[in-house]
Amino acid sequence: MKVYSDEGNFELRWEPTKYKTKAAAAKALYKALCAHCKALGMNPEGEVWIKSPSQSEDHGYVGKAWHVCWESGPFDWAVSVFAHGEWGHCETYWGFDLAFYE
Repeated sequence: MKVYSDEGNFELRWEPTKYKTKAAAAKALYKALCAHCKALGMNPEGEVWIKSPSQSEDHGYVGKAWHVCWESGPFDWAVSVFAHGEWGHCETYWGFDLAFYE
């Protein structure tokens, strides 16, 4: 999937149509972002995170959703991503994350 940003476009090895559930799509995005982050020389353990719907609610997000975040990525990288599949769709919450609402 091509991701567009004012700071530079990049290819993300994530194919959202392959997944049947929001959880599977979110977990696969998390893995793809970790791999991309590592390839850039960053430590994905400190740069990329995933929260389940209950963890997201506990964190204060509105609505139950899987949240996948790469805050140190290119500015507003997630704004250009419109991903969908059998599981539904995801949308950006802050510009550096994607929410997969239940």
